[in-house]
Amino acid sequence: MDTLTHALVGAVTARATAPKELSNIHLPLRSRTLVGGLAAAFPDIDYLTIWIDPLSFIADWHRAITHSFVMLPIWALALGFLFASLTRRRAQLRELVIVCALGIFTHILTDLITSWGTQIFAPFSQFAPALSLTFIIDPYFTAIVAGALVLSVLKQSRLLARTGLVVLVCYVGSQAVLKLQATSIGREYVDTGGLQPATVYAMPQPFSPFNWKLIVTTGKHYHMAYVNLLAREPKPVPGESPASLWSMTAYYRPPRALDWKQYSLYGTEAITQTIWARPEFERYRRFARYPALYRIDKNQSNRCVWFMDLRFALPTLFTPFRYGMCRQGRADWKLYQLKRLTETSVRH
Repeated sequence: MDTLTHALVGAVTARATAPKELSNIHLPLRSRTLVGGLAAAFPDIDYLTIWIDPLSFIADWHRAITHSFVMLPIWALALGFLFASLTRRRAQLRELVIVCALGIFTHILTDLITSWGTQIFAPFSQFAPALSLTFIIDPYFTAIVAGALVLSVLKQSRLLARTGLVVLVCYVGSQAVLKLQATSIGREYVDTGGLQPATVYAMPQPFSPFNWKLIVTTGKHYHMAYVNLLAREPKPVPGESPASLWSMTAYYRPPRALDWKQYSLYGTEAITQTIWARPEFERYRRFARYPALYRIDKNQSNRCVWFMDLRFALPTLFTPFRYGMCRQGRADWKLYQLKRLTETSVRH
């Protein structure tokens, strides 16, 4: 989930859980709201580590110790003491710590419902569940919490903040129902094509809660399609180049007219399996949940083998987090990354 939405959820939660009668021993409601929002945004401070090592960031550091239920009490205490010192409200330290804990807790929950994966038991385990119910940027999700926050501030009402959280839970619950519907379409494809044994995954997509990506895995091979659960007729795919962001919606097709694409981890060349198994690629192997061969580049003196994670593939856009290895002549293979939004490689 994006950091702004995290902050909004934390702020609304802080208001919704405020005491019914505020006295001098309590935080003012405005301060409580601000602290809840800042605490809810805090776990994304791990984004700073991307400047140290991008591959370690995506494989190990992002959504790890700052997103852990195990570490939550430590972060809540640290932030509580920090806010108490900055605002000179040491008498409200206990309340500040509780509000910070609530904010961090909402951040972890709202990241769990996306497709990235969150290491909720870090640093003791790299187990990273992902419920895959909500796309990482969901305008409807954000609008619900933003509306609840604005109304609760204007009306000075805890009830409106609580109502907004209830509406939010109902919205996520409806996405869970839609995920089941999308998954059933993938299973029908498996049964019709005789692809057993296979596993079907459905992941939320941008612009609409009815847009889903279906991935069918059969060993090291994948079948992938984009579906719009409400569509009845396919839209014409625009031929503009480069394609606009909005043109992406045409690729989400009706359930009965899906365009299934096939991918594999190794492709048809033996070198890809060798590259994938190299020790330099160990972090990317841990990161990629649906790893597939992106492409192989060859010329007279250079050769590159690139991989991607199908979790992040979107129609019309460059897939992010593409890593590979290249060699010049008979030199050793070296790790490279394809830059985001380009086909330009950089040495890792």
